[in-house]
Amino acid sequence: MKTLVKAFSLVLFFAAFLISPAGAQQYLAGVSSNGKWGFIDAKGDWVIKPGFGNVHHFSEGLAAAESGGSWGYISMSGEWAIQPVYKRAEDFSEGLARVIDQVSGDWIYIDKTGKQAFRSQFANCMNFSEGLAAARASSRWGYIDKSGKYVIADKYEHAETFSEGMGRVAIDNIYGFINHAGEWALKTSLENIRDMNDGVAPAKGSRGWGYIDRTGKEIVPAIYEHAQNFSEGLGRIRDKGMWGYYDTTGKAVTPFTYDKCLDFSDGMAAVRIGELWGYIDKTGKMAIVPQFDKALGFSNGLAPVQAGKRWGYIDKTGKMILPAQFGKALPFSQ
Repeated sequence: MKTLVKAFSLVLFFAAFLISPAGAQQYLAGVSSNGKWGFIDAKGDWVIKPGFGNVHHFSEGLAAAESGGSWGYISMSGEWAIQPVYKRAEDFSEGLARVIDQVSGDWIYIDKTGKQAFRSQFANCMNFSEGLAAARASSRWGYIDKSGKYVIADKYEHAETFSEGMGRVAIDNIYGFINHAGEWALKTSLENIRDMNDGVAPAKGSRGWGYIDRTGKEIVPAIYEHAQNFSEGLGRIRDKGMWGYYDTTGKAVTPFTYDKCLDFSDGMAAVRIGELWGYIDKTGKMAIVPQFDKALGFSNGLAPVQAGKRWGYIDKTGKMILPAQFGKALPFSQ
């Protein structure tokens, strides 16, 4: 019996740890106050007090932060996890981050201890995705693995991050997608394309922008002024200066009624009508009427909005949960 009680107690202890706030990674948002950046929690309490010249959002538990003109990375406790010794620093992705070395001025990759992941340096490069990163040491792009070696030769005029098993490339004025083996997955006669998301990619033909699927089939005619990547199953496209949204079947979800709009996140998208911003849901219904001077995407149920000269946070009903008191604000992340 004692053994059973002891075992049951251990189960309760570990269950409590897993569901306790200390055991769970919280969402934090970067905000500025009096010209300095710090991070708050969803209650608006300072978790990391303002003291940085600039910050990025948290990614994989670390946030790029600037101090004295140099960049490093802080943990969620606000301590330097990687000292600020870089000219520029980008978000972590798949355990590695790209930074600009102060001495050489080249891009390198570091791990979460701040150690250089491999000796290779680049004139330009992208974040790792699906185990590969687009990079160029000189004028041509290829793809490297996490040892820093080119596994897809650097022969392309341009290359972008892999998404859904496809990497967007351009070579000899041919735009298309390659697979992880470096073979053509889709070769087009288009003038330009963007990343494949939700099985759909923006594509530019001789008459304008539209969308194609993974086979190259045109699902939205390439006749519009501009098109952006899909997010959460919807893509935004512009016609005669106004924006609207299409779904992955090529059906218009909203008419072209927005002066500006953003990607969907957390089921909502910020849209601007006239000079004011509000939010729509995925059916195109106005969920929060335009009333804000600026607005960013939802994350963890909250979105940063600007009312007058200050930023605060609203919930999905449009209620101001954290008053507009910050100089600038970023979405919540972890």
